[in-house]
Amino acid sequence: MRYFVLLLILLDSVCLKAQLVSADIAYSMGAGNYKHASELLLQQPNLYSNPVLLDKLGETYAYQEEWDKAIEIYKKLTILDEDNPSYFFNYGGVLAKKAQNSNPLVGLTLLGRIKSSFNKTLALDPYHPGAHWALIDLYVSLPGIVGGSYNKAYELAKELKKISPIDSYLALGYVYEYDDEPLKAKTNYLAALALVKDHTEFARNHLNYQLGKVYSDYGIQLDRGIEYMTRYIEKYSIKDGVPLEWAYYRMALLYRKKGNIQNSLFWINKALEKRTGFKRAQEEKQKILALNR
Repeated sequence: MRYFVLLLILLDSVCLKAQLVSADIAYSMGAGNYKHASELLLQQPNLYSNPVLLDKLGETYAYQEEWDKAIEIYKKLTILDEDNPSYFFNYGGVLAKKAQNSNPLVGLTLLGRIKSSFNKTLALDPYHPGAHWALIDLYVSLPGIVGGSYNKAYELAKELKKISPIDSYLALGYVYEYDDEPLKAKTNYLAALALVKDHTEFARNHLNYQLGKVYSDYGIQLDRGIEYMTRYIEKYSIKDGVPLEWAYYRMALLYRKKGNIQNSLFWINKALEKRTGFKRAQEEKQKILALNR
């Protein structure tokens, strides 16, 4: 009996230590100290057999923009659990981030893996809105010679209607915008806003950005646009897709259209601090400064 009690005490001690480590990791990630969080995760004895811990490690690398390390982790996860659509989606996402931050030749070599990862996500979960959006973005951004296709983008945007009509109208507006069809883009964007009505909370943060973008582009219901974009910024995670500098840029645009130069300058400076060579933000700053003349 005495040995049994001693064993329970030892087990409690181990469990408590595990809980403390988990809390420490969560705290570091919550505080934005991703380097420390990754160091703690690498100390876990069962790291490479535990998909939850590996997923967290991949996330810490993504936040640190260590794309090669993130790619390696998410590739492992797709092998460890080949039926999990989230792992294929994250794998495609970090591959896409590496492509965006590399020279065009490197980006081209990654295209096949990016597409197959997002397509695999949809094969495992046909109702995965993030994968639809990712492929839509890919198809409208690429030239036809390397796999771009407006037809495929439209098809995916229409498929979204089965999952979320708001997403579908926003995605169609996005494709029409790229396809130089401004009137059709506006029709679909406004149809999305008509469906929003009094909705203020969405399960997917990506929608907050897309709605805020529409309000900023058309200069309508600016306070509502600020509300959605603020929510996107507050809830932002690396998995949301659109980088924070774009949200800051949109906030600057919303405030400029409201005539609030002080707040507009604040947000455009944040965008430029985040990305110094951000051309759209540099152009927007000139527009804001012109209002002071």
